[in-house]
Amino acid sequence: MVRARLLAMLSAAAVALLSPGEAAQAQTPPDAAALKAIEAKVPPQSWYPEGYYDIRIAAEAQVAEHPRAAKDIVFDWGDGNGKRYDIIDCSAEYYTDSAEYDAVTLRYVTDAVDISRIRSELERLGFPLAVYAEPLAAFERARVEAAAKLSEREVRLIAGVEMPAEDEPPAPDPGPYEESPEYKFVEAVEANRKRLAPGLPAVSLEGGCGAGDGAPVIVRTSPPGGEVLLVNAFAFKVCTRKTSDPWDRFACNWNEVETGVEKQLSGRYVYQVKWPDGVVRKGTREIIAGPDGDPASTVTFRKTGS
Repeated sequence: MVRARLLAMLSAAAVALLSPGEAAQAQTPPDAAALKAIEAKVPPQSWYPEGYYDIRIAAEAQVAEHPRAAKDIVFDWGDGNGKRYDIIDCSAEYYTDSAEYDAVTLRYVTDAVDISRIRSELERLGFPLAVYAEPLAAFERARVEAAAKLSEREVRLIAGVEMPAEDEPPAPDPGPYEESPEYKFVEAVEANRKRLAPGLPAVSLEGGCGAGDGAPVIVRTSPPGGEVLLVNAFAFKVCTRKTSDPWDRFACNWNEVETGVEKQLSGRYVYQVKWPDGVVRKGTREIIAGPDGDPASTVTFRKTGS
């Protein structure tokens, strides 16, 4: 049940303050040294599978760059239960350009992002480590170990890289809700909170997220003729941990995007655009697709200006 809700969120990529097609370019992708600095706060664990630590560090960097607004973290449904923090974030960006990922990233990206976001938000809300550190470590281990047991086919189905065949059996029942890692995490944190920090918001498991692909996007360059290469911003961070030159188009699975045609694009991207005269522009960009059914919006990469 919980995993089904999490999987539904994989296609959610919306930033409410930006209109469709609008983009932000203010940030430069973090270099290897910036990612290395995160290790002081998030040290590796002995049970981490090979490759997972790079993904977790990339997730921490992504969450730090784009935190959820403080007003959206704690809510009150007016049901008499007071303010609470839901560990499920339906607006979370799960970096779902899955074709750009290597097999390890595809397997663990959702787990790394969830753990990093929850850790960051509990810290921002002032929760003492004594309340959440041990439960979070147990939660992370349970999620990662469950992901490790998935077959390659199951991983690709979950990520949407492949579609199930008509005669393919459904995914196995995940088991009782009360036995899920999410439920056990919330129960453990709540027990600690009531004992050590009763004045902080309750921690809950609400969820109930929908999904949608969004309207298409048309990429253009100004002046025309630029070659546009995009890579998912999260995949770029992981690649920065693994290679000395993440701008190498072959090292990080950069995708050449055809200009002037409709594409399904939504989320945070690192880009490099090269014009015939040799001018190259690089940076990060937020691409916001309109709601399903809306006409295509246009994103323009300019040779000069913003």
